[in-house]
Amino acid sequence: MPNDPSTDAALPPTRRYLRIQELAPLRNALFASRRPVRGVYAGRHASRQRGHCAEFNDYREYTPGDEASDIDWKVFGRSDRMFIKLFEHQTDMTVTLLVDASASMGFAGVDGSHTRSDKNDQLADTPRDPTALIHPSKYDYACLMAGAIAFLTVRQQDRIGFAAAQQGLHTCLPPRGGFSHLDQLLRLMEQMNPADRAHLPEALHGLAAQRTGRRGLLVVLSDLHEDRGEILDELGAFTSVGGEAVVFHVLHAEEWRLPDLAQAVFIDSETGRRVRVDTQELRADYEQQVRGATEAWRSALNARGIDYRPVSTATVYHQALSDYLFTRSGVM
Repeated sequence: MPNDPSTDAALPPTRRYLRIQELAPLRNALFASRRPVRGVYAGRHASRQRGHCAEFNDYREYTPGDEASDIDWKVFGRSDRMFIKLFEHQTDMTVTLLVDASASMGFAGVDGSHTRSDKNDQLADTPRDPTALIHPSKYDYACLMAGAIAFLTVRQQDRIGFAAAQQGLHTCLPPRGGFSHLDQLLRLMEQMNPADRAHLPEALHGLAAQRTGRRGLLVVLSDLHEDRGEILDELGAFTSVGGEAVVFHVLHAEEWRLPDLAQAVFIDSETGRRVRVDTQELRADYEQQVRGATEAWRSALNARGIDYRPVSTATVYHQALSDYLFTRSGVM
């Protein structure tokens, strides 16, 4: 029997990388594929599969742009909320998250630690919220975004998978649906510590090798501190067979703009190399180089039909995701 949405299903508990109370602005958000997908369960995405009849199957919440004729007005009368009726020719979507867990992703700024560990992971301003971080690293920020995407995906009854890039493909959780699976995914992110190099092209290649031919949406969250050409080749191979990819370029606020220090020692977290510089002398050229690098990524990825979104840890993670979803649901 189809679900009656007039009462909300039980939600998963708040975890380090999932804060339900902060996702209220995303209440009506839909993380959808732009391409037709194939699936075996009821979902909310247009499919290439067609039948001789379109029988009612399930519900999802109304989002702007949906056909008014698909709204179940009886449910609206009971719940004062609008839901769309789903039919058999609509199908599920598979979303796979690939999070960079390299040492460089452990950077948390001058006032934070360079690597996330239980000892250095200072908890919240208030003891009542053990998930809030004072100085989130790039890895923390990427996982907060990934956790929000995973929650949206499961809530809309699609399937979510997770992989970490650390010395290649380090961890891989196959896509499934349901809040118990979401909890398992969140635990895996909590257990990872940023270390070593990502070897992102190898991780992408390994992830592609494990696919069973099902098209879906790949979401990459990384600082992209690796060879651009190799990453582009692997992402291009994924999209060339019908997959869709989104890249969130995660940089710390102090990578976008150098901290206000006269002299500083820069340490490569992956090689240990140290360089002492005059930040005031370097600042203008450095920031120009960062802007140039992000624009090069944008141009190269967009040319391959891949969404590119640079994000700063200075922006609240759910606001960055909300802004992206708003753009995604528009003319693109």
